[in-house]
Amino acid sequence: MNPSGSLNFEGTESLTSMITIKEVGPAHFEMLAELGRKAFYEAFSEHNDPDDMQAYLDLAFNPETIKKQLEDPGVTYLVAYWKDLPVGYAKLKQSDVPEKLAGKSAIQLERIYALQEFVGKKVGKALMEACIRIAKSHNYDAMWLGVWQQNDRAISFYKKWGFTVIGTKQFIIGKDVNDDFVMSLDLNQKGSSQM
Repeated sequence: MNPSGSLNFEGTESLTSMITIKEVGPAHFEMLAELGRKAFYEAFSEHNDPDDMQAYLDLAFNPETIKKQLEDPGVTYLVAYWKDLPVGYAKLKQSDVPEKLAGKSAIQLERIYALQEFVGKKVGKALMEACIRIAKSHNYDAMWLGVWQQNDRAISFYKKWGFTVIGTKQFIIGKDVNDDFVMSLDLNQKGSSQM
């Protein structure tokens, strides 16, 4: 770390080669709650009312809530580590599928985030590769997600992986109603495992 407390990426080692992805279980609930809370806050705090944001963080990233999710066999959490530091995560979840995917076996990519200092440093790529690998190994036909319509960077990232917009939905944080695109990836198409 440098004196300001932020991480320094300069050096001879490739950052990408130092990223590892691990599936985590209930023993990791406190770390995952803290990581999820921080990553979500960094991504969206400036776009939402502070009180609404705090209420959402307290609900969605409550350690006991995360622990219950980790105990659910229909939920898979992956954590990206840079050296031994958790810097990003993804959550795959068996859930109801969007109408446009009716009749298909699809899994939801409910969350995929990197800490702000690691955005653009291949953490998302490593997490997405792992998510696709897991989804394919369980014979899912598609993966779907919701993404805020104003989040151009995330939308661009998903499109590079082959996700397409198939609908819309709303995501509510307190009084803030956010319009999301629903995007899906056909896991049976060639090239859906690499960007």
